[in-house]
Amino acid sequence: MTSGLARVTISAPQRRVDVALPEQVPLAELLPEVLRHAGEGLADDGERHGGWVLRRTDGAVLATAQALLPQGVRDGEVLHLVPARAEWPELEYDDVVEAIAEGARRRGVAWSPAATRAATLAGAAVPLAVGLLAVLAAGPGHRTGWPVAAAVALLLVLAATAGSRAYGDGLVGATLGGYALPYAAASGALAVGSGDPVGPFGPLRWVGAPELLAGSVALLLVSVLGLLGVASRSRVFVAGAATGAAGALAALGGLFLDPAGTAAVLLCGLVFALGGLPLLAIRLGKLPLPPITLPATTPAGGPDGVRDLPDQGRVHAAVTRTEEMLTGMLLGHAGLAVAAVVVLATAGGLAGRLLVAVGCAVLLLRSRLFVAVRHRVPAVAAGLAGYALLGAVLADRAGVTGRLALAVGGLAVALVAVAAGATYARRPVSPYLGRLADLTDTALVVSLVPVACAVLDLYDRARGLLG
Repeated sequence: MTSGLARVTISAPQRRVDVALPEQVPLAELLPEVLRHAGEGLADDGERHGGWVLRRTDGAVLATAQALLPQGVRDGEVLHLVPARAEWPELEYDDVVEAIAEGARRRGVAWSPAATRAATLAGAAVPLAVGLLAVLAAGPGHRTGWPVAAAVALLLVLAATAGSRAYGDGLVGATLGGYALPYAAASGALAVGSGDPVGPFGPLRWVGAPELLAGSVALLLVSVLGLLGVASRSRVFVAGAATGAAGALAALGGLFLDPAGTAAVLLCGLVFALGGLPLLAIRLGKLPLPPITLPATTPAGGPDGVRDLPDQGRVHAAVTRTEEMLTGMLLGHAGLAVAAVVVLATAGGLAGRLLVAVGCAVLLLRSRLFVAVRHRVPAVAAGLAGYALLGAVLADRAGVTGRLALAVGGLAVALVAVAAGATYARRPVSPYLGRLADLTDTALVVSLVPVACAVLDLYDRARGLLG
């Protein structure tokens, strides 16, 4: 049991003082008494050079708003009373090896147990990815493929639930649950696959609309199981659920449209829905609405015309839940956009590639709607990934002159982007430039539908109907 006092030595400019200071009192309340005991006129001297601070031997300044105990000050320590603006000298070393070690520590964070855990979680993705590729490469011709994938997905979800619920490690649970999602999608697709070459991609030619529908439904179900079981880092499972639900709708459309037409409709829907995701997250997160004024005719002894404010803890929990849902929706939105871009760039023809260019530009411009980094990054990443895929397809199908033009154009765009980033990192963006971006966004959104109609061959069909 402690006495609540810290017996320390104050090294002041005029003398050294051994004092016992309360551990739970803010340092700002103790400094006047310390100055009075440390020497005559120190308080007046502090007005001329910016005041006094207490430093540890290594130069660390003690915060005046905190007490000694929270800052780790213990009995026997020596604290130095020095002017606040005085430069604290660097520690001198008599050992070169010690100086090298200190310099190396300043260059980066040392490896820690948390880094070990993160490395093992990331490393676990390698064997799981190899197993997933093996199952997909076998295809639906081997009837044991989908039971194996389903068993792996189920075991990973159970392990994730145990890690989160039994051991209280939400990071491990969310990671293992995230690894289960692609296995779930693969098991659903393999279960109904016929092996016929109905898809647009060479390695996965057996994946058509029915396979996509079954895989999306399986992904949705496992995501819901993970969301209920793990109950931590819900953004991972919300992203899976959003991808599964939207993928199932796209697969239903794929039963009547070709792959390029389905991808065109999906990309347009994703672009139009981006602005509504925050409202959907607020609804699903059950964020309490602000209090509204009630009618003035309230019964006697009733409320004073204003609804009671919700509990602050409940509001914070709702905000956290809503933010997790919005992040997950944006992650799923980005994944679906990239998938649609892949189909359009490879199988959509000239109109499909034009739709990719327009859609990715809208995603980049619409990312300005989100303030938080974790909310803006998915849209930016999807837009940049779309342009990267589009550039790769154009470079593969262009001639020598076209490839040189792509190289020169890429260099120009990169230099302009770097210059703009360096400029607007130091000063705010001009309102005129922001207005120009808004007008460009509107024009591109309006042009999405005509370009998508070209991908769907609606113009040719209309000409055929008119003779």
